[in-house]
Amino acid sequence: MSWSDYSIKNWLITILSIAILITGLVLLANQLKGAQAETSPDGLRELRISLLADPSSVSGNWLRTLNPDMKNVQGDLVWNSTQQQGVMRLLDLPKPKTGTFYQLWLYDALGGNQEPVSGGILQQGSGKTELFVPIKTTVAVQEPYKFELKLQTKNDSTNGKILLMVQP
Repeated sequence: MSWSDYSIKNWLITILSIAILITGLVLLANQLKGAQAETSPDGLRELRISLLADPSSVSGNWLRTLNPDMKNVQGDLVWNSTQQQGVMRLLDLPKPKTGTFYQLWLYDALGGNQEPVSGGILQQGSGKTELFVPIKTTVAVQEPYKFELKLQTKNDSTNGKILLMVQP
């Protein structure tokens, strides 16, 4: 082989490598766009519908406590252990007071240490419109038996006042 044959071969390999790299970047960008769409209100509404249609999902309506601030709150929750994701739907949830926030806790019957797992933090209310909130955990939850929405303070994020509960 002459030097020109090596040069042509190297150029073809370089061009092919660049084409593969560009294709990979385009595919990655499309996946990231899809992940962002899931957190939009319409994406979460669609995710909720698909999770509710899945027979392996657990769901339930919010049970209110005697807290007068929660007397008008409505909504539900759905969780799928196989997919490790879920959605909360809330209506008439008041905005938390300054220095406080809402936190969802999941209780897993198969959890090793029986400690609740955080499903997310919510720092806003819903007002008169439906609010869809993704449920995301850092630890796998396989068999949830209780979900609690608590009012937490910034100084004490482990103990909180139970406001709403779902027991599937």
